[in-house]
Amino acid sequence: MENAISVKNLYKKFGKTVALEGISFTSKEGVNIILGPNGAGKSTFLRCLIGLYKPSKGSVLVFGKRPYFDDEIRTRMALLSDNYALYDFLTVKQNLRFFGNLYKLNDKEIYEKSKKILKEMDALKFFDRKIVELSRGTKQKIAFCRAMLNDPDVLLLDEPTAFLDASSSEWIRNFILDYGKKKKTILFVTQKLDEVSRFNSRLIIMREGRIVEDTTTYNIYDKIMKSSSILVRFARPVAVSILNKTGYKFDSMQSKEVSSAKFYINSYKDVNTLIGKLIKNKVFLLGIDYIEPLVERISKGG
Repeated sequence: MENAISVKNLYKKFGKTVALEGISFTSKEGVNIILGPNGAGKSTFLRCLIGLYKPSKGSVLVFGKRPYFDDEIRTRMALLSDNYALYDFLTVKQNLRFFGNLYKLNDKEIYEKSKKILKEMDALKFFDRKIVELSRGTKQKIAFCRAMLNDPDVLLLDEPTAFLDASSSEWIRNFILDYGKKKKTILFVTQKLDEVSRFNSRLIIMREGRIVEDTTTYNIYDKIMKSSSILVRFARPVAVSILNKTGYKFDSMQSKEVSSAKFYINSYKDVNTLIGKLIKNKVFLLGIDYIEPLVERISKGG
């Protein structure tokens, strides 16, 4: 099977600033998650893939064509960027019609596709409203709908659940999982570790313009969480003797009753096991904090 995307030794510079440094990447169909902190080069990478940026060095091929020079191949792609890419003073309907016409879709096709997606996302009621009047979350829904108009073979998503409520975010994740099964290639950029955990797919970790790890969402947790620790906060004080029953080593500031405790764990599964044991002992949890933000730890390579 031909690679949908083939990137070799990609560099992108803006003046003296190197945004991407020696990226090599190939992908056939399916979902690829790209994780990394701000400034890792994730958005720049997507823009190079769709041809908005010309590579400073190296090559970017999509189905064997160079997107920067090939208008036709870009019609098989779509990018949901972090700035919505919508016209503020046009209505939702006018925006979708404009972009759909660029793909040579007729009005009936545009409205049928868009209304189906917007209805699922509870945004159809905004169809005749101007973009400037909408909230950030609603703009994100409209932008996602725009990206899906041409049924793209390569779908590039730059933090698609930003500003969305939990229900809409879950709908988009499920939609993407289903879409990836239709012989489509998807790159899903995120900074949210909890979002990564909802996919069982390839995981690309980026830092400072480089790919530092090419793994899977399943494998990354056990690797990173070895010899890690979490701070568990309780809804009400808990006897230390109760915490001892979990079998996990912990630190606490008090000797009898504690409002929080630092537990030492060796795998992601340990978190679920620990929570289960605490609940079994009738401990009410207020929250769990990772001692070091995991997205930062992952991007540092553990």
